[in-house]
Amino acid sequence: MQANIKRVHIISRHNEGWAVLKQGASRALKVYPTKEDAVIGSYRFLQLGYDLVIHRKDGSVEQYKNAETTLNSFPLAGNEQRPATKSRQKSGSPKKMSASK
Repeated sequence: MQANIKRVHIISRHNEGWAVLKQGASRALKVYPTKEDAVIGSYRFLQLGYDLVIHRKDGSVEQYKNAETTLNSFPLAGNEQRPATKSRQKSGSPKKMSASK
């Protein structure tokens, strides 16, 4: 038996929304109106090292997000470096917009 399992589950609460529960807990940490809201709200647990298990309405597992690999594939902390993008305008004066036909 594993001692320090750190998982958070997103489960359906029938007509009451979607609950976020730590594994082994009997009470939800929070209940959200939609599944999408619950997934977004649980991303903070990925940052804390919890794996995320997203369930379907019938209780089966839809998706499993491993904290380590998920955080390495796309940063969620908000202080990450953004990739370099092309500037919108080249140097010189700004282009004038023509009137649409």
